[in-house]
Amino acid sequence: MRNLTITRRKSFVGCAMKDRVYIRDELASEITIDGVPCRKIGDIKNGESKTFQISEGQQQVFLIADKLSKDHCNATVTIPEGQENVTLSGVHKFFFGSNPFRFDGVELTEAQLAKQKRNNRKGVVITIVAAILGAVVGYLVTGGLFNGENTAPKTFTKEDFQITLTDAFEEAQEEGCHSFYTSKTAMVFTVREEKEIFGDITLKEYGDLVLQANGRTGIQMNQGEGFIWFEYTDTPSKQEVYYLAVCCQREDAFWIINFATPVKNQAKYQQTFLDWAKTIKVG
Repeated sequence: MRNLTITRRKSFVGCAMKDRVYIRDELASEITIDGVPCRKIGDIKNGESKTFQISEGQQQVFLIADKLSKDHCNATVTIPEGQENVTLSGVHKFFFGSNPFRFDGVELTEAQLAKQKRNNRKGVVITIVAAILGAVVGYLVTGGLFNGENTAPKTFTKEDFQITLTDAFEEAQEEGCHSFYTSKTAMVFTVREEKEIFGDITLKEYGDLVLQANGRTGIQMNQGEGFIWFEYTDTPSKQEVYYLAVCCQREDAFWIINFATPVKNQAKYQQTFLDWAKTIKVG
């Protein structure tokens, strides 16, 4: 036997879920992943390193988030025969609207990329709101608007995205988000989706897809000035959070701009979020 150590680098993308680790096993199969019989050897959480024992023969390793998405959202690597211990690492990334795990140094083939793109409609933006925000809402406090600080408008620009917030916000660099801004009482993050993924659909149809993929039913879609928006509450990391999500578009892309604050601040922030949404410019 030899040791297989897998390090899942910490990321806000997919942070709320644990990955399940499987190896190919025709004799003691528990599940079939993308046509391959597999046996589970353990779990791994965000930011965790774990060591598993594997045989010295050739091994095919899979990481999946759950059984529902196992065939269209998985990561796999083949370990050659040998006696030396093996070390792997990777991170969850957004890819065409989903957030699969990717092993470092393992490039997808053209066939795998094409399959990921075809199957994306099954899991499009499934965790685009709750999964990313789940790990960071603990930084928010439930004080008054802007935590009682005097603030002035401040415009943030990143590539083809622009928004005017206040100088209480700071820009953060988080893998998986196009842009991410946070203050003591609110946060904003953006995701850009290529239109070619979805075919010929309207902005309203795209918004409906977002709601459907996130399991949100009975939520009203509202019309803004050049955008559509919806709102809801959720409880990631044991803190009740108010979300307002804005969808807009340009010629080649759809955008989702997510605003969040502890639910105690909802009445103070709802109109503010909408005012900030009116300042959005996307290229």
